[in-house]
Amino acid sequence: MKAIRFEQYGPPDVLALVDIDEPHAGPGQVRIEVRAAGVNGLDWKIRAGHMRQMFDVRLPSGTGSDASGVVDQVGDGVSDVEAGDAVFGIGSGVVAE
Repeated sequence: MKAIRFEQYGPPDVLALVDIDEPHAGPGQVRIEVRAAGVNGLDWKIRAGHMRQMFDVRLPSGTGSDASGVVDQVGDGVSDVEAGDAVFGIGSGVVAE
C-alpha cells in the first residue's frame, strides 16, 4: 500500500510517497480506510523535528493524525464500532491508503 512518510526531520521536501506493508488492527484497535486526512500544526512540527523532546518518533515515520473514513478491520476487544462504520478521530500515520 502507499503512504506518505519521512526518513529524516526537515521541511516538506523530506516527505515521500512510498510502499509500506499493510497494517492490521491489533487488540483494542481499528483500522480504517482513510477517506480524508488533515494536516494540523502538530503534524508539521513533528516532521520538522521541533517536537523531538516530547514525541519519540522512530524514523522512517508516517505522517498525519487527523482522519475520517470507514472501519475495515476491528481488533480483539473492540465492541463499540464494527466494519462499515463511518468514523473520524486521531490515528497514527493516517496519510496513507
